[in-house]
Amino acid sequence: MSKTRILIADDHQMFRTGIVNLLKKETDFEIAGEAKQGDEAIKLAANLHPDVILMDIDLPVLDGIEASVRIIEEYPEAKILVLTSFESEDYILRMLKAGAKGYILKDAPFDELVLAILTISKGSSYFAKEVSATLMARLERSSVATVPEDDTLWKCITTRELEILQFVVEGLTNKEIANKLFISPRTVETHRRNLIQKLKVKNTAGLVRYYLEHYNNSPAFPQTGKSS
Repeated sequence: MSKTRILIADDHQMFRTGIVNLLKKETDFEIAGEAKQGDEAIKLAANLHPDVILMDIDLPVLDGIEASVRIIEEYPEAKILVLTSFESEDYILRMLKAGAKGYILKDAPFDELVLAILTISKGSSYFAKEVSATLMARLERSSVATVPEDDTLWKCITTRELEILQFVVEGLTNKEIANKLFISPRTVETHRRNLIQKLKVKNTAGLVRYYLEHYNNSPAFPQTGKSS
């Protein structure tokens, strides 16, 4: 079984060294490289093609947001996991729009970091509880549905699919969504695949980005009356 190759982008030498030493103890992981600034992370991502990129936001030369945008442009299959001390809504939304597939805080337990890396390496998204709570608060700030009239893709989305999409944005798994809606995980997965096809994105992270890109600047998110 091949190991998950990880690129770490962080400008703090002591923190980076500590994370490297911890991850090296995990038999399933391999450190592909280290970058101390954004432009270096872009070059290493292109040359090394790591399975997961741990990306800090506050990087010199190019910050983690711009670096992530450029990495995804050149390397669309890159799996970026944000590892940062910033937990504001603005940073979370900007990193998700940049293409990140997960977001975790630096004060998280190491076990959670391992789980996040494994989850993202398998193609799923991972959001720390604090991040999910921030996204949920954003979704629940308004009860007014405002779907752009010129967005033909949204017109083919059913109420149930929109409901599931909102749970996906909150970071819930298929099983968690199924429990909330009293349906089977397989049914949730079918709806998720239909959403990916209808909205013309590649994966779950694409669904999250699509949703946030359409409503990040809108005064209200579409709501379905779901309960948390």
